Amino acid sequence: MSVEQRKDERFAARELSKGELYHPNSGQYLRVKSVRDVSIDGIGLMVDAFLEQGEKIRLGFKYGRSHIQMYGRVIWCSPAPSELSEGDSTLFMLGVSL
Repeated sequence: MSVEQRKDERFAARELSKGELYHPNSGQYLRVKSVRDVSIDGIGLMVDAFLEQGEKIRLGFKYGRSHIQMYGRVIWCSPAPSELSEGDSTLFMLGVSL
């Protein structure tokens, strides 16, 4: 078990559950399968690809008629437990500092 590093309270954000993550180094767009939680300076995501710690990313979400964009850096990434993955595709849990 890892050491808890959260400094701020986290909140569920189901209304932001679908989105897209842009990875500038590869030019790829990744699907955000779910938003696990958000805080004042971070967000926990479930995505369909592994990203290295320190990578810069851009997140985009639609919320009603609004489009939300955030920029951040990957703090950690690890394979999601098998019960959270969808069938044959492997999912990854990702922590992002905004």
